[in-house]
Amino acid sequence: MCCSTLFLYGSDFNSLKKIISTVTVSKISLKYALAKFHLIDLALKGAKDPINEFLKKFNKNAYFKSVIDGIKKVKGLKSKPHAMVVKKLGMACSYPGTFNSSIHSIINSTNYKGAILKTIKAGGCNCSRVNFIGAYFAALKGINNIPKSWIKKTDLAKKILNQK
Repeated sequence: MCCSTLFLYGSDFNSLKKIISTVTVSKISLKYALAKFHLIDLALKGAKDPINEFLKKFNKNAYFKSVIDGIKKVKGLKSKPHAMVVKKLGMACSYPGTFNSSIHSIINSTNYKGAILKTIKAGGCNCSRVNFIGAYFAALKGINNIPKSWIKKTDLAKKILNQK
């Protein structure tokens, strides 16, 4: 599910859940999509460390137990090379591997460009991972964190960025 849905519907998570449910019947996909939206929402609201804020906020939430456990597992793998961790967690676009691999890239990167390049180099279904990672870092650090040279190479970027 595209992370841009969050921007279209604000932070009304009940509406988001309904929208996501129109494109997936998978309960696991819904759970991880909502986790992504919560992380991006925390970043947009100025959390310095949205991942740790998510852990604190949802630590006792039964719905997100597997997500929390996965994040904690990934934090234990922080010192391992990203490509190796992606292979270990699964290179396909299925959950929880794609989410956990994204988290590993995020916690081992300081900016948009580094996280995206690290994810691309790890291979596998990196499209789903960079979608979330890019949205996360743009929300956390703002549009100026995205390399201008990359934006210039993107079709219709100026039109999109100039929308009010």
